[in-house]
Amino acid sequence: MLQKRTNASFRQELEKLAYRDSITDLPNRHAMTRFFDRYEANGIAGVLFLDLDHFKAVNDTLGHHIGDQLVKEVGSRLSAFIDGPRQHVFRIGGDEFLVVMQAGNKEGAERLAIDIFHHMKKPFLIEHNELYVTCSIGISVGPVQDQNRLTLLKAADTAMYRAKALGKNQYCFYNEQIGHAQSRRLELEKDLRRAFEQKQFFLVYQPKWNVQTNSLSGFESFIRWNHSRLGVVHPDEFIPVAEENGLIMPLTEWTLEAACSQCKEWMDKGIDQSVAVNVSLSLFRNDRLLETIRAVLKQTGLPPDRLELEITESVVLHDVNDIMKQLTGIRELGIRIAMDDFGSGYSALGLLDRIPIDSLKLDRLFTSDMDKPVKQTMIQAIVLMAESLNVEVVAEGIEDPQHMALLRELGCHVMQGYYYSKPMQASAMEEWLNNALRTTIGKT
Repeated sequence: MLQKRTNASFRQELEKLAYRDSITDLPNRHAMTRFFDRYEANGIAGVLFLDLDHFKAVNDTLGHHIGDQLVKEVGSRLSAFIDGPRQHVFRIGGDEFLVVMQAGNKEGAERLAIDIFHHMKKPFLIEHNELYVTCSIGISVGPVQDQNRLTLLKAADTAMYRAKALGKNQYCFYNEQIGHAQSRRLELEKDLRRAFEQKQFFLVYQPKWNVQTNSLSGFESFIRWNHSRLGVVHPDEFIPVAEENGLIMPLTEWTLEAACSQCKEWMDKGIDQSVAVNVSLSLFRNDRLLETIRAVLKQTGLPPDRLELEITESVVLHDVNDIMKQLTGIRELGIRIAMDDFGSGYSALGLLDRIPIDSLKLDRLFTSDMDKPVKQTMIQAIVLMAESLNVEVVAEGIEDPQHMALLRELGCHVMQGYYYSKPMQASAMEEWLNNALRTTIGKT
């Protein structure tokens, strides 16, 4: 009798090890697979794929033991209100959870997602740390059949990544458009390394024009990818992929070298202007950035004051002290620094007197709907503030003479946009410039 109980107890322990998560005690990925194997034929399920936002930051700053406790508390909170015979919670790994609604429908899944957000609002208290945690949720609803169970799960996973891309702390339903976007992203990810070998990247340039002196005020460079099947791909699509895959540094090295080489070539032809290159936030966490810039300048022979690096406003709001050191080092090389997309939703105003920048580029948010008095007041305030800091203001997105004239009246003298020129490859830009200089562009 004792032997039978021992064997039964041993089997229960094995069952627990195989199908329960060791941290949360929730059913694990194997239990989820078994659950779907036993799911009623052709039954409808609502699947919610939940991923914690910024979980890596918790592990990196507070330690993995705090991260494990946080995962445990999240699991407890979810299982406390998602229960009953028709709703099931699984921890499928890391900071990922899966909620399955039997006989699910879109309305019910949406209500459940809203409930999850509501229950996540209360802070988690872990070893004297008060942690506010949000999550992103992807939702798919459909029949559970042998051939499409994995598709249903994958759809929820794909929708979750879309929710992340839209800003996190929200839910997103899967649809064909999202599936197409994910497939395109996977294709870009697969082909990105090959693009270097096949030299599929190229640069285009857009001029900046000073309306006060009626003269050229430099160029901004933009990278493009001439994909062999997809055609020309813009950086908004492939730069995030490069950042995730660790390819952002070699991509930036290529861009810097190409832009600086072209700028030096123009200098040798008598076009003595600067060129701007966009630099992403992730590069400021890379110790090689300064070394790379020095090497490129030495290799191309471009004077440092003819290179300008454009950073977004959000850069200076992350790891402020470390970013300031990087910016100071760049500035000490003689390189100009521009803050791009100023006023796009962040707030670096309190840091402007500390940030070593040479120019502010007004976000298109300001240069659109300029007939509104409030927009004009905001622009004028930014221009006056910039003047007091000896910082140049550049207006982007100028598309018509009315915008140009109004901005000039408000004190903004350097402008960029389709009114002057669309981004062009170097040879076309030279032709545009020759025409512009012959006619002094006539835009004033």
